[in-house]
Amino acid sequence: MVIARTATYTATYARAELIKMQVERVLSRSSRDRDFVRRLLLGVDRRWIKEISVYGLDGDGACHVELFIKIDWERNAVHMSAGRDMVQVDAGWDGGVSTEIDLALQKFELVTRELGLRKVVHSRYAAGVDRARANRELGFRNADPVQWRSGFYGTTMSIPELDEVTVGVNLAGQG
Repeated sequence: MVIARTATYTATYARAELIKMQVERVLSRSSRDRDFVRRLLLGVDRRWIKEISVYGLDGDGACHVELFIKIDWERNAVHMSAGRDMVQVDAGWDGGVSTEIDLALQKFELVTRELGLRKVVHSRYAAGVDRARANRELGFRNADPVQWRSGFYGTTMSIPELDEVTVGVNLAGQG
């Protein structure tokens, strides 16, 4: 006689904490400066930061790959006002981190490792944020835009359980 057992695993997280966990996973693989990561997470916590990009740059400063995570704070506000402040995830989430984040990180890490690229992190503020005040409080400064080696193409993935967060990877074209 054969007996099959199935078990389901779910975990419940506060929506705001789950968003920060996605960002923290990306940053943990991108920056060794814990104080910088702490300040970026503070900007996310305050809803000032809407996008974080990690770029892979060559020795000449040309970008070959970008990993980005975007947070739609307006969509988040809709969830929160509707009482959806808790999010339930299944076993596909590793330690509270979505499969989409892990897949994007794997691709980004593969390219940066193969090409020997250095990583640079940039963030973008949400509309309406007093940038001067945010820069002062977070200890940030305005950055020059990155220069791509050539045009780029990429993909963006929405995280179904946390649909105000998207993640993606852009790669330099062959030009």
